[in-house]
Amino acid sequence: MIRYAMSFDDVVGSIAVSKSGNDKGSAYVITKVVDDKFVLVVNGENRLLDTPKRKNIRHLSVTKNRTAATSDLEIRKVLKEFGKRSE
Repeated sequence: MIRYAMSFDDVVGSIAVSKSGNDKGSAYVITKVVDDKFVLVVNGENRLLDTPKRKNIRHLSVTKNRTAATSDLEIRKVLKEFGKRSE
């Protein structure tokens, strides 16, 4: 599933970019592994820690960038900085 040398459980805290869907190209932080196909993701704006989005892991491009952000404000800042670096 994941094309890196990390296990599926190690993706929590990783920054991922959506590869498909209405949110294609959007960056998220993975907060929880639901099962072997789905994870919960947040972006600190319209997908908050209280209401994460359920996303198929195959529809995400998981990066090697990680964060320990614990609030929506911190997540927004991390993803904004990630967007600046990836341009």
